[in-house]
Amino acid sequence: MRTPLLTTKLYIPPPRPDLVARPRLIARLDAGVHRKLTLVSAPAGFGKTTLVAGWICDSERSVAWLSLDGGDNDPAQLLTYLIAALRQVDGHIGATARQLLQSPQLPPIPSLVTSLINDVTAANTPLTLVLDDYHRVTSAAAHEALGFLLQHQPPSMHLVISTREDPPLPLAQLRARGQVTEIRERDLRFTGQEAAAFLNQTMGLSISSDQIRALEARTEGWIAGLQLAAVALQEGGRDAGAFIAGFTGDDRYVMDYLVAEVLQRQPEAIRDFLRQTAILDRLSAPLCDAVRGGQGDSRAVLERLEAGNVFLTPLDNRREWYRYHHLFAGFLRARLSREERESLHRRAARWYEAHDLTGQAIQHTLASGDLDAAERLIRQVAEETLHRGNIATVRGWLDALPDEHVRADGALATYRGWTLALTGDMAPAQAYAGAAEARLRQAQSPPADLGKVLALHSWIALLHRQDDRMAIHLATIALEALGEDQPHWRVLALWTLGEAQERTGSIAESVATFREARRIGLSLGNHVFVATVEMCLALSLNNQGHRREAVALCEQAIARYTDERGRTSPLAGLILNRLGMLHYEANQLEQARACYERGLALSAELGLEGNVELLRGLSVPTLYAQGEVSAALAALQEAQPLAAQTDIWNTDWYFTCEANLRMREGDVAFASRWAEAEGLTPEDAPHYLHLDRHVVYARLLLAQGRLSDARRWLARLERFVQERGLYRWLITVHVLQTLIAERSGNRAVARDRLAWALQAAAPESYLRAFLDEDAQILTLLPDLRHVTPSLVDQLLEGADVPEAPGQAAAQPLIEPLSERELEILGLIAAGLMNREIADRLFIAHGTVKRHINNIYGKLGVHSRTQAVARAGELGLLRS
Repeated sequence: MRTPLLTTKLYIPPPRPDLVARPRLIARLDAGVHRKLTLVSAPAGFGKTTLVAGWICDSERSVAWLSLDGGDNDPAQLLTYLIAALRQVDGHIGATARQLLQSPQLPPIPSLVTSLINDVTAANTPLTLVLDDYHRVTSAAAHEALGFLLQHQPPSMHLVISTREDPPLPLAQLRARGQVTEIRERDLRFTGQEAAAFLNQTMGLSISSDQIRALEARTEGWIAGLQLAAVALQEGGRDAGAFIAGFTGDDRYVMDYLVAEVLQRQPEAIRDFLRQTAILDRLSAPLCDAVRGGQGDSRAVLERLEAGNVFLTPLDNRREWYRYHHLFAGFLRARLSREERESLHRRAARWYEAHDLTGQAIQHTLASGDLDAAERLIRQVAEETLHRGNIATVRGWLDALPDEHVRADGALATYRGWTLALTGDMAPAQAYAGAAEARLRQAQSPPADLGKVLALHSWIALLHRQDDRMAIHLATIALEALGEDQPHWRVLALWTLGEAQERTGSIAESVATFREARRIGLSLGNHVFVATVEMCLALSLNNQGHRREAVALCEQAIARYTDERGRTSPLAGLILNRLGMLHYEANQLEQARACYERGLALSAELGLEGNVELLRGLSVPTLYAQGEVSAALAALQEAQPLAAQTDIWNTDWYFTCEANLRMREGDVAFASRWAEAEGLTPEDAPHYLHLDRHVVYARLLLAQGRLSDARRWLARLERFVQERGLYRWLITVHVLQTLIAERSGNRAVARDRLAWALQAAAPESYLRAFLDEDAQILTLLPDLRHVTPSLVDQLLEGADVPEAPGQAAAQPLIEPLSERELEILGLIAAGLMNREIADRLFIAHGTVKRHINNIYGKLGVHSRTQAVARAGELGLLRS
């Protein structure tokens, strides 16, 4: 069951035909559309919504309207409604963001908002986005989302925020840059002329100019106060002068006094209607009938209240949904006893539940104090709500229940544990998982219910306790318990199982598990989690020695993330980085480089600023192979501090990679210090997650001349990768064993090991398995050309004429320019600016800047002009 959206949140309140004209404010709103933001900020009752709604009805720009409420503090719900509002302008907006919201864990807020920004930019439609009642938003995550949108807002979009209090957004910065129009309480107060039009035309009174001035002075132009006074004065027999003189004080006391006057003069049936329906944020005739105990005259009452201006605002053009003025509703609610409020909330909850609006039913049930009903409803929809990514919503529901109730209920404790685990609170998640399991077993609950909590235990064992074998055990029995009818939970359990299998046993088991998770995920349409699974599957396939299949998998995934207009979703960014690694394995360096740069550009669109630096680190082997030593080391040094701060990435790799590159550059002492700091010895037990480290340590032992230690260590590593079916790693082990045998004078063993490595590598084009090792290996290849002639020829050609270093070798520089740097230098000479270069080469703007800085350093210059001149002197510019 998918919870429907409240479409009334997206309706623009229709203006009244007798609305008071406010040309001075309309002119300011018109002038502000060329700035980023219009902020309409004032206390309740100053006509903020009425002003904005009236203005946009005459606007030529497309308008997306969103009325915010407390539920929008869940960032997933906020973004869901934001997408829905924007899609009313252009149906293409938000397609990728909606996919991202399907993730079991909400992706970073910037990534979601960036996707929306890109879609709005591509639509290129003059657009006004109105966020009404922004003061209802209080969560930091929601403010982060809107702040990011405001910071990176497309030129075609104008944002309007209507609020009772200033939002925690960078207003000072916007003011300094002249990018905000502000309309405040002093601007919204009715002038004498506007007050006269409102009282005598809109409200239909006939009072004198002096009385209007007196009333305007008493209320200080406060529109709600004027409206309350007018409603009271509409009753016959009232002495207007005496009435106007009868109230003083600030807004709160005026409201109390005037509402009392209004209510006292309404018929008893109307007073009852107002009080009974005040608990509702939105009113419709059927809902009001239900709340009032089945009375059937609500439509007529609503029409009468609207016609009489009794603080009722229509929310759609059909006059089906309304809301009360917030101050008026607050006053009415305060007059209800606790028993009345609870009874009314129970009736509202029943109506919402009957109309499949279970989220609203839960809110009213919680307000009614009926915990049994609330728990029943939460059990019904918590799972679907979690699968939609609305983790904060479920967590909020459960927070509203007594903790002892949650712990005592197996299902509720399970959902509580998952909301904690998916947001990184692993220790308390484990406690709730334990409580859930105990209750479920005690109650002899259905196996599927137990499977959900066992899947949670497995997740925690893998990611928190790092107990891979326990994770396998728990995931296996979770899958048995879940059966085939719980696909969402099966994907989570399968991913956990696959990750744990990869670390502990045969890689073939992991591959099979990831394949099954991918199949189910695709059938569910959950492309976000499928992308995660496919990344894992591609890596496992490559480690298994099936590079070509991994390439095909990545290419299929990228095609799936490319729409009919040829636009590639940012979701493909991570897949492209994996594809870059696979191209590198085949020594397809330019293809690898293109994948990395395209992947980085797409990842940057997602707003994953830290992750972009981490991903750039993955391109280091390609940079180094192309002769860009400084750029490779710089990328590593940028990534290492970020890697040390995250528990998501295999941080070993970045530090191991630097040790490897330093050693290849002749700095064996650096690699020795690295090994000592890591506590590495030839007696260590191999581990899957540290295979890179193990291989680099073997290279170090060779470089140090410790052949006996290297032989012993590689024999242990050989057994490990053979047992696990890690044939890509076995190729590298045999190449290193070739070098040991050759240096030990055992040519027969060397030839045998190298022949096996060549035969294993040839079908999958694992060229870098040879080219990344000591150049001595290349001297042995000619004698084994008969084993795999094509591969040996490619290796010798790749060694003699490398793709980029070969070009750079002829340059009269200490550190030559790479192929990419030469290309960018030519574009600089042609007069292209950084952004144009980025577009031409389909790389990130930041990547262009980094290349230009490298060019300046290598040429010893400080500007574009100097770079072109120096390049001309050296003959580096291509014709």
